[in-house]
Amino acid sequence: MNEESFDFEQPTGLDNTPKDEWPSGARIEAGSERPFIERLSNDPKLHGKVREYFASRLRMSEEAMKVFHPRWRVQEKKAQAYIDLPNWEKTLKEMNDTGAPPKAVRFVVPYTYATISTIVTYLFHTFAGRKPMFQVNSYKNETVHSARMMELVMQYNADHTRMMKCMFQFLQDGELYGLQAMRTRWKEERKLRTVWKKQPKFGFMSLLLGTESVKTKEERLVYAGNEVANIDPFLFFPDTRVPMSEVATKGEFVIWRSYEGKHGLKVAEADGEFFNIDKCGVAPAVNWTGTDSARGLLSGGDAHAGDPQKSAQINNFIQVDQGSFTVIPRELEISGKEKPEKWMFALGNKRQIIQAEPMDADHDMHPVVVGEPYSLGYGLGQPGISDFTAPMQDIMSWLVNSHIENVRTALNNMLVVDPGLVEMQDLKNPGPGKIIRLKEAAQGTDVRAAVQQLGIVDVTSGHMHRDFPMVMKIADAIGAVNDNLRGIQNQGGRKSATEARTSAEAAASRLASHAKLISSQSMVVLAEQLSLNIQQYLDDEFFIDIVGMQGLQYPLRHFGINPAKLMAEGGAVRITPEMLVGDFYYPVHDGTLPMDKVALLDAWTQMFQTIQANPLLMQRFDIVRIFEFIGQLSGAQNIGEFKIDLMAQPDAQVAAQAQAGNIAPMGGAGGPQTPGA
Repeated sequence: MNEESFDFEQPTGLDNTPKDEWPSGARIEAGSERPFIERLSNDPKLHGKVREYFASRLRMSEEAMKVFHPRWRVQEKKAQAYIDLPNWEKTLKEMNDTGAPPKAVRFVVPYTYATISTIVTYLFHTFAGRKPMFQVNSYKNETVHSARMMELVMQYNADHTRMMKCMFQFLQDGELYGLQAMRTRWKEERKLRTVWKKQPKFGFMSLLLGTESVKTKEERLVYAGNEVANIDPFLFFPDTRVPMSEVATKGEFVIWRSYEGKHGLKVAEADGEFFNIDKCGVAPAVNWTGTDSARGLLSGGDAHAGDPQKSAQINNFIQVDQGSFTVIPRELEISGKEKPEKWMFALGNKRQIIQAEPMDADHDMHPVVVGEPYSLGYGLGQPGISDFTAPMQDIMSWLVNSHIENVRTALNNMLVVDPGLVEMQDLKNPGPGKIIRLKEAAQGTDVRAAVQQLGIVDVTSGHMHRDFPMVMKIADAIGAVNDNLRGIQNQGGRKSATEARTSAEAAASRLASHAKLISSQSMVVLAEQLSLNIQQYLDDEFFIDIVGMQGLQYPLRHFGINPAKLMAEGGAVRITPEMLVGDFYYPVHDGTLPMDKVALLDAWTQMFQTIQANPLLMQRFDIVRIFEFIGQLSGAQNIGEFKIDLMAQPDAQVAAQAQAGNIAPMGGAGGPQTPGA
């Protein structure tokens, strides 16, 4: 791809001396006191050098990644059950769409879509069906409690940013394209909020009459935490010299593309995130816009929203190529250092560097999470499940369409006619009850000698009953999908809930190993980046209140918090950065579905009955709180409203209840217990 040339003003230094006249070795030292982005803005020659460094790597990745685009387009069509119709069938389809009498067109079996939906549903429930979503553990006793708190904060980040939607798209991309990618970043969001403040109230002669509440607006930090965003595979440009699943740790660079409105970029420029937005100019003539994708064919929309080629008349969107690079500072004249550092660069319209800042993240990775769930080895680019099932879908579609064509042929009532014996005009568009006249020469002869229906043999009778199920069974074996996973009950009589659950678990064994691979490739990396970002960037200006003490007793006591007292006072837990520090590890998910609530409720009910029947266990466990937990698990969230306040009852009533054996002193027969013992 040819790079455009631009004219720059004469570069000058701090003392207005042309940079070319600086002494050797003074170039880096003289400019190192200023931010690098400012030096780029004032030094066109340095700007051109950095831009070419960025553009050369982008070109290399573009050329390698475009090889996958034709295959991805085909699989997008398969997933949409889309077919390139011949002209006459397009005409029929347009007639159908406009309300004309329906005509038969070719049919595509949406098997790929059904298979991908089933696998993604399983994976989505596996990774997002439990809270907290991410597991954090520690090998050190002193940081085990911090790991538990970290899980809560990461779950808060996921809930606040609606990470579920990104997770779903991430998993779907992996099945369709064989490539799934998202990026992570730390976000601090400040917004105006309406607040009520107390202020002095003055009366006559400026007498102070007390205080009054006044409504006003003030800027507040409303969120500080992690944020993730999906990367369109068509707009993803990694270092193609390493496997894509390892690019976050081994790659020299990772670049992703987006199309941003100028209005949004100007806001980011005012906040100091981007610079020189007005110098970006117009978008380059040759675009990698994402319109290579065929995902918009079925809906009739754009493959990528904001495609500048379709909205050129409103030229206010900028192509932003942003990426993380491992650079040697001295080579780019950032500083005199030889040790590699990670820097974040952004290029606007392939013309202007609009971001250049060091990326000193503790996780020391490129801020991306990349997976190839159907990896076959060590090469660049892997297939998706759609690539394996596509031929089977084509065969199933042919079996259905050939059977339909055969039936249509039989219904068309094909006749063998002697035109010398029959009035041919009577045979055109025959309707019910219509008379077909014989010519005079045929009168008195056997009618069957003049007109006879052509015998039609249904050679496709076995397509639907024998061949189609066999091909579908082969495809199911390839995709590790069956009726149990699809939510379709197998024939053979009524089955209990346990039998259905056991059958589904057995069918999911292959998908469990598939989920383990995804977890080890990407989910563990995601958890590590989120966790280390929290430890590095979260400060006391923003803290998190966790309401609800279930399962938090031990971590809270470790930090000097009395859970019972906190709950009695109706307070919340303030999680501070000091509670989140530790060297954690992030276990690989076992790949199995979380236990459903019905099975969990049965298990807790049995434990409740066991504890209730054993006096020793009754002394060691809080039976009332277990009962409340079972109630909440079954959906009775307000069960606590029905509790009796024993302290509010008269002493005589309490004594009578104790004598009847309905209540017992705290700690039971064993005496008072240590809380949480």
